[in-house]
Order: sequence, then structure tokens, then C-alpha cells
Amino acid sequence: MKLTIYRKLMIGFGIVIFLMLIANAYVLLQLHRVTGTSHTALTIDVQAIDLEKEMRTILYEEERYADRYFMAKDTVYRNVFLDNNRLFVRYLDSLAGMLSDAYEKQTLDLAGQIHEWHFTSVLGADLAPLAVNQRADAMDKIRTSLDDLVSHRQHAVDASVQSIDRATERSLKVALLIAIGTLLAAIGAALIITRTITRPIGTLVAGTKVIAGGSFTRIRIPSRDEIADLARAFNSMSASLDELNRFRAEMMQHISHEIRMPLQSILSAHYLLTKKAEEPVSEPQLKLLNGIRENVQKIADFSNQFLDLSKVEAGMMQYNATPVDLATIVKPVVDDAAVLAARKEIAMSFVAAAVPPVVIDPDRSTEIFGNLINNAIKYTQNGGKIDVSVGPCPSGAQVVVRDTGPGILKEDLPKIFTKFYRTNTAVKGGNRGTGIGLAFVKALVEGQGGRVYANSTVGVGSTFVVEFPAQRSGKPGVR
Repeated sequence: MKLTIYRKLMIGFGIVIFLMLIANAYVLLQLHRVTGTSHTALTIDVQAIDLEKEMRTILYEEERYADRYFMAKDTVYRNVFLDNNRLFVRYLDSLAGMLSDAYEKQTLDLAGQIHEWHFTSVLGADLAPLAVNQRADAMDKIRTSLDDLVSHRQHAVDASVQSIDRATERSLKVALLIAIGTLLAAIGAALIITRTITRPIGTLVAGTKVIAGGSFTRIRIPSRDEIADLARAFNSMSASLDELNRFRAEMMQHISHEIRMPLQSILSAHYLLTKKAEEPVSEPQLKLLNGIRENVQKIADFSNQFLDLSKVEAGMMQYNATPVDLATIVKPVVDDAAVLAARKEIAMSFVAAAVPPVVIDPDRSTEIFGNLINNAIKYTQNGGKIDVSVGPCPSGAQVVVRDTGPGILKEDLPKIFTKFYRTNTAVKGGNRGTGIGLAFVKALVEGQGGRVYANSTVGVGSTFVVEFPAQRSGKPGVR
């Protein structure tokens, strides 16, 4: 059976409700027992005590009128004696129906037998002094029996009250334990159910971030609920995107190859026309040929850069990482760019401070800094200034390229690392560009575990910062 989120929630709520029903059933059972004990103590026992006390009063009246009848032989006293006797017998029968204790029944039976003997002796007109004394002793025995019953019944009431107290206290403790157990079970069920829902969601979120970063790995969800269905859909989408990226990369390689062949032919023709021509090439012709060569080179550079960017996006770019000092990579790039900067009378400076080694691909990193510095030269006006520095940063080492170009508008700044995006200042300034240079820089930096960002003020200039984490001790490795 597929354990969906709905079923998980219903099972959790069912467990909690079941535990609550058990707790309530136990409490109701204990209340029923306490009620029964209370009923016995407060009704039957109390009524029995009252009845026993009432019988003692009737017995006293019966004895008193028996003595008067014995003295006066008056039928009025005899009738009153008979009435009291019948009332006592009726109460005796009622009391017998209330008793359940063997001792009490035995005592009551003895009192009944003595009372019956007393009744017979009175009506038998046995007026001898011995009979009178025996009747007195008999009445004392009946009163003693009634006193024993009252005392025994009072002890029973006390025991019932104590039993009620114990049962109530026990019920409260057990009910409290059940309530705590139910609460803990509810919390446990909530945590388990929440965990079974949030953990796959967290895995799914982490997987989507990995996919968004260009790594189209499968997201593995162990559950069999709706989140697992969503993960399968993501995996299917990831597989399609991976296939599409690989197809795009292969296509770009094919296109690049197809472009390189005619470009190589054009460059070969340029060489033959300028170096091997039978007749000298005039100055206007040489100028045109040099223009052809420069534009062919631009197309070749764009083709190579775009192809590399496609590889990065498809996750196919390989990095030969090694521990290096950033200054040893940046300094040659600055020296090469100084020649181009001198044509525009741009002053270039380079400062390097002591930094920890970073694990990067030297060749790819040279492309990163070459793009940033050439970009700064392109957008900096004649007579401007470009400062390049290498220094430490919280994560490791950083390279800062600062220029005095036109700057970047605030609304353009978050988009400058987007592929094919060109800023308003670049377009208005008439600078030609493909819009993939900074996107390529960002892809190469992040592909090696670093980060790149920019700050800019319009009319003042821009600053680009590349940061790489420091090498971990004992782990140079290859990425």
C-alpha cells in the first residue's frame, strides 16, 4: 500500500485519537467504580445504620410495654407491644436484605432468634421471676447485637470512604500517566510524521539547487508518497535537461568546428596575400587585409569562448586544479594587457600582497583575469587608470580590478553576469561586445569554487572582485 502524506496524517491522528479513547475509557471505568462504592457507602450503609438505630428505639418501646403488660395485664399495653414487635420484625427483615457480610448476617440471625424467644415468653404469660430476668438478658443481647451491627457498619463506611480516596488517588495518577503518555505519543507521532514529510522536501530542495547549478544528478527520495512522485518528475525533467545540454554542447562543438575551418582558410589566404604575394601589397590593401585578420580573430575568440561557456553550463568542463599563488597568474596577464592599455594611454598598476595558496586551474584562471582586465581596458577612456591588486580575503585570496570607466547603472549591476546582457552605458558608448565575457568569467570562477562580484558608480568607475577559497591543509587534489 502506498503510504501517502494523507495516510500518514490520518494514521498519526488515528493513533492520538485511539490513545485518547483508551485514557477516557479508563477514567470512566474508575469513575464508575468510585460511584458504585460511593453509592454503597452513602446509601445502603447509611440506611442500614439508621435502620439499626431505629430498631434499637423500637426495641426499647417493645420492652417498656412488655413490662407494663406484665404489671397491669392491660390489653392496651399488649396491643402496643404487638405493634412494636411487628414493626421490629419488619425492620429486621429489611435490614437482612441490606446485609451481605457473613458476620453481620449471623449477628442479625441471632438477634432475630432472641427476639422471637422474647416475644414467645411474653405472650406465654410466663411470669416467673426467672423468666423476667431471662427476658431482660435477652433484650440486652439484642441491643448488644444491634450495637455490634452499627459499629461493624460504621467501620464498613469508613473502609468504603478510604477505598474511594485510594481509588480516586490511583485513578488520578493513572489518568495523569495516560495523559502524559498520550501527549508524548502525540508529540512523537507529530515529529515522526513531520520528519517523514520535511526530510524528503529538504532533499528535494537541495537536489533542485544542485540541478539549478548545472549538475543534473538524480534526486533520491526513499518514501513512497506524493513527494516521491514529485522527485520522479524532477528526475525526469533533470534527465531531459541533461540530454538537452549535452545535445547543445555537441551542437556548439560541431558549429565551432564548422566555423574554424573557413576561418582557418581565410587566415591562410591572408598570410598568402600579405607574405607570399608576387606583387607588393599597397597600404590600403594591407589595411583591409589586417581588418579581415582582426575580425576573423574576433570570430574565432567568440567561438572558442562561447563553446567553453556551453561546456561549463553542460557540466562538461574539466579543471586541472593545482595549488598556486594568485600573483603568479595575474602578473603575466597584467604585463600582456599593458601593451594594449598603452595604446589608449591608460595607466596600469599592479600590487600583490602575501596571500594563502589557492587550488585552481592556472590556464582557466588566466582566461578569467584576461577577460576582466581586457574588459576594463575596453571601457576605460583614453588617459584613464586601471589598478589590479592581489590580496587576502576572509575566505582565502582575491583579485581586484578597478577602472575609471563610465561605470554601471544600479539597475544593470545585478544583470551584468547574465549571458548576452549588455549594459545601457556600454550600448550608448558604442562599445561593441558579445555579452558573454562576464558570463564566461562567472562560470569559470564558480566552477572552481570561487565567487565574483562587482561594485560601480556611474561617472567614477567599476570594481570587479574575484575570490577563491584558500587551500585546505593536506588536500591540494584535482577538481
